[in-house]
Amino acid sequence: MKKLIYLWLLASVLLAAACTDDDDVFSEESGVRLQAVIDECNTTLRGAENGWKMVYYPKVESYGGYTFLFKFGTKNRVQMISDFDMSEDTDYSYNFNTSESVVLTFDSYSPLHRLADPQYPAPDYSNKKGYGVEGDFEFVVKKVTADTLYLVGKKNRVEVLLTKATGEDWLLVSMMAEMSSCFALSENERLGMSVHGVLMASGLVELDDIYHICKISYKDEEGDAVSVESPYIMTGKGCQFIQEIEVAGIKFSGLNVDLSEGFNNREFVSNDEGGSIRFFIQNFAPLNLTRDQIPTYVPNKNIASVDLLRTTNGNDVRYVITEMSSELEAQRDIIREKLPNFIDFYLELNRKDGYDGSFRIGAYQGTSVKYYNYDFKTFELLDNSVNKVVFDNQAASSSTSGFTDKDLYSIKKNKNTKAVYDAFFSGDGFVVIRDSDTVYWIRSLKDPNVWMKLEED
Repeated sequence: MKKLIYLWLLASVLLAAACTDDDDVFSEESGVRLQAVIDECNTTLRGAENGWKMVYYPKVESYGGYTFLFKFGTKNRVQMISDFDMSEDTDYSYNFNTSESVVLTFDSYSPLHRLADPQYPAPDYSNKKGYGVEGDFEFVVKKVTADTLYLVGKKNRVEVLLTKATGEDWLLVSMMAEMSSCFALSENERLGMSVHGVLMASGLVELDDIYHICKISYKDEEGDAVSVESPYIMTGKGCQFIQEIEVAGIKFSGLNVDLSEGFNNREFVSNDEGGSIRFFIQNFAPLNLTRDQIPTYVPNKNIASVDLLRTTNGNDVRYVITEMSSELEAQRDIIREKLPNFIDFYLELNRKDGYDGSFRIGAYQGTSVKYYNYDFKTFELLDNSVNKVVFDNQAASSSTSGFTDKDLYSIKKNKNTKAVYDAFFSGDGFVVIRDSDTVYWIRSLKDPNVWMKLEED
């Protein structure tokens, strides 16, 4: 019995020792295996003559795609360029760690980090900051072959491939970066739109060069607002949408950049067979025109000045007529002299349902301001132009807000008021010149020396 107990105790000790030896060996083999994978990754990455290419969609359907090229070198340095970054600094660092199997980490701020930068508010999260484009700069290595590394983002779990690049890829990505710079609009630049050469006064294009989203807004033949958008990826010619879209009855899948008239006059052309839709630069920097320039100034044919005049900020808008041409100014001065409570003339647009606007005369009644309104029902474009308009007072009405000397402002009672009124409601119409967001000029088509300056009230 004692012998059996002894043998059992001895077996237990030996079994425990055997288990301990196996665990140590297993741990050692695990570390060796992971290091072997890291060594294989480094050998593979550093051995590619033309480096590696990554086409990365951080979140399909929400944001567009981005193209990166890498050349991995010794001392954990990597050369990196992207389709949206043309900076001279292309040298960054990388490493491998074993926080989750084998993880490839780009550990100095690089173009790849921009996709995870929390300073960019994500459209998918009500434009709240902290999300960026939901990209990763740490990637779990799932598989390694001679020409491909299969990766998955450590945080957002998006699968992505590193494939061997070619010499042509480096030239192409440089061209993509040039195209991307064309998509970045300055503070004063917007895009207008023409279809088969006809300007769409309400056409608007937004190219978001951070999230790679193209949004196109316009009005259809019935006058209804239409909005179409698609994520895109840069190409050597412009951009490619992730899906075909249809705008004004035309189907296309991307935009090609036309630089034939120089960078400042660049255009974006739909890639359908006929290049049917063109989006062109509209520069909205203030003109700061002087009164001497108005009679001869030629407005930008691509800026829909009339449409902008009537829809500033998308709300009802009122302008004060702050300056007039000499002839009209003389009439206004007489009104001011005869009518001490007269303030000024106003133009109010989209004032109420059924009327496009009102030509108004402001005057004090006691301590309050009263208005005499000459409402007009139509706001007609002339000659299919985007900057010629007539304020049509046919079947219009006049009314007063209640001041007692209203007859003094009536065109039937005051010839000076009538002179300004007749100039404004000229059947020949006006040229509209957009000077800035809040300043417009209207110039008579009959006599270019008759004009008014409108400043948003």
